[in-house]
Amino acid sequence: MSYGARFLLGLGLLAATSACAGRRLPPEPDSYVAADAIGAERAAELAASPAATWLDDMGSPEMSALTRETLAGSPELQIVEARYRAARWRSVGTIGSSMLPSLSVGVDGSREEVPVANSDERSRTDLMISSVSARWEIDLWGRLSARAIAADLGADAAGRDLQDARLSVAGQSARAWVSLVEAQQLLALAREDLTTRERALDLTQRRYDTGIATSLALRTARSQVASARAEEARAADALLIASRRIQELMGRYPDGTLTAAGELPHLAPLAAAGAPADLLERRPDVLAAEARMRAAGFRIHEARAAMLPRLTLTGSAGSTGTGIDQIDDSANMVSTLIAGITMPIFQGGALFSESRATVADRRAAASTYVQTTLAAWREVEGSISTDQSLEVREAQFAIAAEEARAAQELAEREYSRGVATLFELIDAYTRRIDAERGLITARAARVSNRITYHVALGGGARTGGIDPAIEPSTTAQAPTQTPAQDTTP
Repeated sequence: MSYGARFLLGLGLLAATSACAGRRLPPEPDSYVAADAIGAERAAELAASPAATWLDDMGSPEMSALTRETLAGSPELQIVEARYRAARWRSVGTIGSSMLPSLSVGVDGSREEVPVANSDERSRTDLMISSVSARWEIDLWGRLSARAIAADLGADAAGRDLQDARLSVAGQSARAWVSLVEAQQLLALAREDLTTRERALDLTQRRYDTGIATSLALRTARSQVASARAEEARAADALLIASRRIQELMGRYPDGTLTAAGELPHLAPLAAAGAPADLLERRPDVLAAEARMRAAGFRIHEARAAMLPRLTLTGSAGSTGTGIDQIDDSANMVSTLIAGITMPIFQGGALFSESRATVADRRAAASTYVQTTLAAWREVEGSISTDQSLEVREAQFAIAAEEARAAQELAEREYSRGVATLFELIDAYTRRIDAERGLITARAARVSNRITYHVALGGGARTGGIDPAIEPSTTAQAPTQTPAQDTTP
């Protein structure tokens, strides 16, 4: 083969190799994607994930729509997703480098010039060297396999972290919507309170002008109006804060203009939460802790196997010539194949210390798994008991608000006839506002707690019980709670 043909062939092989390597590169990471620019496929994936499937059971289309928009455009989720992708690619690289041989090729060129004796001329020598080398460590004791499995489990844990982050952000967004509705209702109540107190001031002013009311009554009525205006301003600011919070979660500019058009949903009683063991198969944070615990166990094996002999196969081939047309001569190529066993003897105690450290890491990972599991059970049990308490509070505040409204109407009639005093009227106003504010707060707290209940169950529980389509294998343990079944569709 002529020099030109070999040169062109080499260039072609180099280009083909570069193209293949480029095709195996990971795709360019996505930049931040706003919620309104999310692809239909990705939006459908998020809508069908456990982080969003429970939303429709709450009975609030507006809350479901805003929460799904948050899942699509949340900057926090995009951070976690990017970290998961990085962890997955690193695990792929670790598995490949651990289990497969390494291969490298190289071409070196050098030029040497030396002076010629008794002459002004210099002798020039060109040298070209081509080399191909391969190295493969045989996995005698399972050290490399343990490293690869640990890396894969670490990436799995990062994936569970992404699921947990999605579930958490969905819960935050839904609760932020509840806070927005609550703030709007409290602002409307504050404005209504201001109107009633201004009406009382007007009536007191007329009575004072006719000499019926005292100066004390007039000043007290003015004080009540001023306090009501201050409360209205506070409620208006709280509404802006709630609006900006949900806009921030959604990835929108937090200008405070977002308002809620819907009302707080009416909740049915909680259904059975399922067996405690089921929760371990549903909660992403528990599954992530389990994956990290298993990975820590494989790292123990890797650290212990690092103290054992290693068998390595090394092969190389190369050719030397004075030009590029000589280094591809296979007939004159020098090749070597070496099989070597190495045994670590002394490294300052590094290998032994690493082995003991991995045991401690495994204990920490196991304790973290237990801690995460106990926290998950506590969240479910806490949301169940809190729902029962909030149900009683909501019912009693509803009765208190109804009675307080009737008492206020009676006090207004009696004050206008001069039978009741201004202080009795103010007391009626205060009791009615406190009761209605308590009712709004209790309803919002119960809806927020119901959201916490769904999130605590891993996003797979439905208001009428755990969804049979995604229910894990049942166990012999008894359910923790069995209240009346939900009859809502």
